[in-house]
Amino acid sequence: MEASGAQVKGYTYLSYVTPLKRERSALWSRLEEHLPDDSREFFAGSIFANNWYTRKHLHALMEAFQTAVHGDVNEVRELGAMAARFQLHMIYRLFLKFATPALVFKRATSVWSRQSNVGRFVVVEEADDHLIGELEDPDLPVGIPDLIAGWSDTIIAMLGRTPFPTSYEKVTPRRWRFKVSWVTR
Repeated sequence: MEASGAQVKGYTYLSYVTPLKRERSALWSRLEEHLPDDSREFFAGSIFANNWYTRKHLHALMEAFQTAVHGDVNEVRELGAMAARFQLHMIYRLFLKFATPALVFKRATSVWSRQSNVGRFVVVEEADDHLIGELEDPDLPVGIPDLIAGWSDTIIAMLGRTPFPTSYEKVTPRRWRFKVSWVTR
């Protein structure tokens, strides 16, 4: 559960909730049924992209999502893909025209620290056809590794590359290693 003082930026919430409400409203309705009252109220209110909010609602969101989709990993990866498309549409479109996978994922390291006050993401290896990144986070909500995998595959496809499904492993209780790979040109 949530580490004391753990917070995320509103943009993190908006990246998941906005596309769910717009594209999958029936799923959002099922998900809402599983939210605790305080989280249901939070998501019904205004969320501002640059404000900091308690991370407990991210835990509640991911737990309710997992329940609503009966633990379907493909649905969690699709939520990550939806977030990637939302983020691309909102701010990253021009950036991706000139980007390489290495550039995008190096940028992801700084994005993580600006969107969450807990944990860190670093690229530990890069090659022509893959990247390996590590996420260390003592407070990671359920499903986030699969969500990150779906986000990663979608970003690689948006870069005009053919992705292989992103894989990950739990290296320690607080650290995950992701391999993001694609077909070389």
